Amino acid sequence: MKKRVLAGIFALTIICSGCGSLAGRHDVDSGFTYIESHDYENAMKSFLAAEEGGEDQCLIHRGKGIVYLYTGEYQMAVDELLASLAADEGIVDDMDFDTNYYLAEAYSALGQYSEAKDVYDAILGLRSNDQNAYYLRGVAELGSGNHDAAYSDFSKAIALNARNYSLIILIYQALADHGYEEEARGILQTAMDNGSSFMSNYEKGQISFYLGNNADAQSFLEAARNERDQEKEPVVLLLGQTGEKQGDYNYAISVYKTFLSETPSSAKVYNQLGMCQIRQGDYDGAVSSFEAGLAVDDKEMNQAIRLNEITAYEYMGEFSMAQSLMSSYLADYPDDETAQRENIFLSTR
Repeated sequence: MKKRVLAGIFALTIICSGCGSLAGRHDVDSGFTYIESHDYENAMKSFLAAEEGGEDQCLIHRGKGIVYLYTGEYQMAVDELLASLAADEGIVDDMDFDTNYYLAEAYSALGQYSEAKDVYDAILGLRSNDQNAYYLRGVAELGSGNHDAAYSDFSKAIALNARNYSLIILIYQALADHGYEEEARGILQTAMDNGSSFMSNYEKGQISFYLGNNADAQSFLEAARNERDQEKEPVVLLLGQTGEKQGDYNYAISVYKTFLSETPSSAKVYNQLGMCQIRQGDYDGAVSSFEAGLAVDDKEMNQAIRLNEITAYEYMGEFSMAQSLMSSYLADYPDDETAQRENIFLSTR
């Protein structure tokens, strides 16, 4: 058996070329389409149907591995992704690299940082300028307690593209999460000092936000919100959070509601609005916001919104409604241990 472990978190794709023939892939293709829409239940059904139909084993294992990864079945994800790589007898291509990224993510989720690092080592052995691999290997090094190796990888990642501010923020968050807040802030400040002349208002707003310069962040983000070519949803979410950080929920709610009056299709903004309303004690308003968010049917957000709606009903004292919604929630997400514990509490009310 040929082992093709070259060696996301981000920058991963659901590409389907590279394994076997293009013929007879109806169920496989359907499965990957369901993954892209975050409908993992139907994705798995499609891959199981593809198995019964004798479709491409490499792609079937790959698809099942991605589904298991996104649904928290990390060991099963590892097994399926390794099987996909073993079943691919073609030349090493983009899909092999991509599958390896998923594999390393599954190892990291299991706490198997040494195995994840081995995957990134192999990716970098073939793609020495892969910025994402340096960043992700650094995260794995942090997970295993090796700060110096992590910092070295983060420095290499930044050197490859010092204007990739989204990645620099991820590096900041990784270091801060592991207790290296001062060092992490230094990386952000260097990015701001070196890039202020060509950064966009949104990028300046992001960096200022994470540096704790709230007034500057608001100023830059307000400017970005009014730029015609700027994607508005991420700006609005961060701008609202500048208000939340200061306890100014009226400002945050105003930002979210203004956006939703023009773009009523953002489940993320509805969810954030509902959370603000909970903090203000407006539980009826929060429920309405969560219901509006669920009506958008963003499968990536539905689980979080449903759980937040249950919380709103608890705060209202509507425990029977909360328990009814929790029962439905656990039927769809039976592996949510936090919700299981909350359900025990609700059963005593």
